[in-house]
Amino acid sequence: MKKHRSSLAVGFPTIVNLLLLLAFTCLALLSLSRAKADQMAARHSWRVSSGYFQADSRAEQLLGAMEETFALPPGEAGVEIEAWLNDQGIAAFYDQTAALLSFTLPAGEAGTLQITLHLLPNGFEITEWRLAPHE
Repeated sequence: MKKHRSSLAVGFPTIVNLLLLLAFTCLALLSLSRAKADQMAARHSWRVSSGYFQADSRAEQLLGAMEETFALPPGEAGVEIEAWLNDQGIAAFYDQTAALLSFTLPAGEAGTLQITLHLLPNGFEITEWRLAPHE
């Protein structure tokens, strides 16, 4: 007479293997999801940073182009620089009573770079140079 072996010896390891395979698949999918989220965050951070630094570089170039004008008396320099910036397509405002020249530059996803200069008899002083995020 033949004895039949129990099928439990074959079925239990198979079930354990399937459960382990399912657990590793879930872990891999979670890791992939996290990597995708990190990639998106890194790309956003890159766009924000590069937007700010492009606006910062543009502002430095503008200040360099205005350097000769700062030798004028503050009232004349402010009016002339305000007109020049407005001609460049940059919204600028000069407050004659406080001798403050303000203008903003777009910084992409980062927002806008707000710059305020206090005009002095022989130059200027930066009173504000900040990044304002979009609302």
